[in-house]
Amino acid sequence: MVNGLAEYDRATKINYLHQEIAVLNKLASRHHVARLYYCERCDPFSFMLTTLYGKSIWSLRQTIPSKLLTAGSAARIAVHTLYQLKQLHEVGYILRDLKVGDMLIGLSGNDAKVVFLVDFGMCRTYVTRDKNGNASIRPPREKAFVRGILRYCSPRVHQRKDVSRADDLWSLIYVAVDLVTGLPWRDLRAEEPVASLKAKTSDENLLKGCPEEWMPIMKHVRSLKFESRPNYKLIFDHLRSSLVRLDTSYSDPWDWDLIGKDVVVESLPSDTGSAKERSEDSRSESKKSRHIDKEESSSSSSDGKRHEHSERGPPPNVKEQCSPGRSDPFGKLVQALQKSEKRRIPASVIQPVVMNERRIPASEYDPAFPTTNPAEFQSNDIGV
Repeated sequence: MVNGLAEYDRATKINYLHQEIAVLNKLASRHHVARLYYCERCDPFSFMLTTLYGKSIWSLRQTIPSKLLTAGSAARIAVHTLYQLKQLHEVGYILRDLKVGDMLIGLSGNDAKVVFLVDFGMCRTYVTRDKNGNASIRPPREKAFVRGILRYCSPRVHQRKDVSRADDLWSLIYVAVDLVTGLPWRDLRAEEPVASLKAKTSDENLLKGCPEEWMPIMKHVRSLKFESRPNYKLIFDHLRSSLVRLDTSYSDPWDWDLIGKDVVVESLPSDTGSAKERSEDSRSESKKSRHIDKEESSSSSSDGKRHEHSERGPPPNVKEQCSPGRSDPFGKLVQALQKSEKRRIPASVIQPVVMNERRIPASEYDPAFPTTNPAEFQSNDIGV
């Protein structure tokens, strides 16, 4: 093993690429997952063209000093990843290698608030099909090799048991906990101490500091047998419950979006009068300004001259155009801003930025984020 990954030779690398292409072809029938656009083998290279996404959760987490996320962000990541895993399971594959380095956010718009999975080279089919195309669970192998990252693989992997859909969900729980509090074995590299600590750590200690709604998820995953179909809806419901209690919306900024982004607010001096007085003054100055513009326009026409006005503001000699007896609203605005007090608001106390016209709570389905549709977690498309 090297850095928790199984070693493989060049021939195996090529097999991984072929496997990924096969999985992506199967996923073509699903929505909101990675797409394969083109692939070709051109000795000595093989390549493929897939959906372009943004940065990985691993790299984005590095921008946070503590390397930890809030429970709200972690729960949102878990919901999106659960959707991705279910789509993979519905086409007959298990991932076997879930890790934050392969969990990417979209490039822009609402996709930037969604997590997508990439790298399906270690996937394996868990079903067989009869001549009519009906699926049945593939019998488990007597012994299986370690696949994936030691930090996130399920306890069954350390026992060299064949893995199933449940093991992908074990990995999802480990990822979510690692994002919030850090796994107890996160600094260990050798398999034996990692496996030992996983076996010794109780669910209560593992989930200490995490949302209480995650405990039923852990119990459900622990109860699953090799052939069991996971209750994706149950897992989704508990993740959503934690989001509701934490008052987190799918449209909220991620933790890394707020790091180091303090906001400077300009506030007018307190001696500028009441809001009513300022409003009346503003209307009065606005009328005077329109009157001045009208007079200046008339004067310019009589002189055969024309003043050019830029969209960026009045011309530089605006003060020279205003006679001493006339009001200068632009000058007053500049003076007020110069006297205003600058207040720096730390990003940690900034209220969530609302990207939509209405911030839709997690308790409601937001069509802008189809990977959070409750109906998607209820369906059973593969039949087993």
